[in-house]
Amino acid sequence: MILRALLHAGWTGLRRDRSALLLTFLLPIVFFSIFAMVFGDGGGKGKTGPAARTLSVLAVDEDRSDLSQRFLKALGDIDALELEPVHTDAQDASAAPPRETARLAVRSGRAPVAVVVPHGFAERFGRFGPGGAEVEVLYDPANPIAANAVQGMIQAAAMQAAPEVLMTRGLAQLETAGLALTPDQQRLTHRIAEALRGERPWDRVRDEEAAGTATPRVADDAAAGQDADASPAGLIRVAATDVRSLDPGLKEQAAPESRRNPPRGSMLAYYAAGMAAMFLLFSCAGAGGSLLEEEESGTLARMLDLQVPMLRILLGKWVFFLSMGVVQVSLMFVYAALAFGLPLFTLQHLAGFALMTLAASAAAAAFGVLLATLSRSRAQLSGLSTILILVMSALGGSMMPRFIMPPFMDTLSRFTFNGWALDGYLKVFWYDDPSLSLARNLLRLAPEVGVLAAMTVLFLLLARKAARRWEVA
Repeated sequence: MILRALLHAGWTGLRRDRSALLLTFLLPIVFFSIFAMVFGDGGGKGKTGPAARTLSVLAVDEDRSDLSQRFLKALGDIDALELEPVHTDAQDASAAPPRETARLAVRSGRAPVAVVVPHGFAERFGRFGPGGAEVEVLYDPANPIAANAVQGMIQAAAMQAAPEVLMTRGLAQLETAGLALTPDQQRLTHRIAEALRGERPWDRVRDEEAAGTATPRVADDAAAGQDADASPAGLIRVAATDVRSLDPGLKEQAAPESRRNPPRGSMLAYYAAGMAAMFLLFSCAGAGGSLLEEEESGTLARMLDLQVPMLRILLGKWVFFLSMGVVQVSLMFVYAALAFGLPLFTLQHLAGFALMTLAASAAAAAFGVLLATLSRSRAQLSGLSTILILVMSALGGSMMPRFIMPPFMDTLSRFTFNGWALDGYLKVFWYDDPSLSLARNLLRLAPEVGVLAAMTVLFLLLARKAARRWEVA
């Protein structure tokens, strides 16, 4: 009986504490769902998280040949890619070349990868071994998944673009090695090439073969050449180039072996920003409990009796939380700079960091004030803040890079504090443009700072409305 009574009392207490109930049963399911959609099958649609996302790829055709256009068309036809050609107005002498335009787009984070088809591509296409065709991939090392995925798709597109060219040039290399074709085999090769180009129906090729005008075995072997699964690996050589290694004034080029993995700086900047955003929310939400303590002790009621406006009380708390957040984030980034080499101590980085830290701390402080006015006790505040902050951090990119998320989750991140704060800090420390002036670099932060400022105003207005319960109590 005693055990039954204890169990009943425990369940009754848990049921009445809605925050504890949500933390116990709902939050694990929410977190499992988020990670399952990222790393699982994309919500049951048969696609994994990273693969389910369409890659936006810029394309630069420097060769301007029929073969290069066919190659880029085959690449653009792949479902996992969204190919965007890069053109430059020939009438504008000041315009950057398409290759540089694409590099700057990847450098600034507007696209993860650019594919450049260089001059001489058509001439070298189909050569096996040294001197073969080459395609350059300009990539952002902060997103290694995109670069690796595009390199694999390039090989598939090469097989689909011009199979007749591969066949004829491959056979020509055999002849150079002393394995000459018979006249019948040469005629069949010509007909198969026409069929691959769509100039001759395949039925006609088979009828001519059945009539005995060609050697069947060669026809079978040549026809098998159109199967991508039977193709040799590495048909096109891919030169992967880190866009930051091409920055003007950079003397040392990145070593080829170091290009396979993202440099230390990219992940350092990402996780410094992600952790700063998440723990800034936790600290401001925890500090908001001081309002509830003042309510319980009667201090808040005495201030209201003395005709202290509630708005002034809330603003005073907000200023204190803001100051605390600025100090917290500053200490974290200074430590990251001193211990791990985060590039903080330059004029542009310091100015951008100061602007973003002020905007992010203001929004987080307002969020802490709002949670305090919505909560009835410290326990409720702790539970509510934990749920909201962990979910926002998972969706906003503080726990995992957003480039591996499905598209709809990346869109959801735009509705979180973490997403905007993270984007702003990345613009300061990773997607900065050394060629721009200080004012123009700061102007690039306008979207992130503007949204965080709007969040600050909205949270404070909602907090003021929720705080009316103390005035009428």
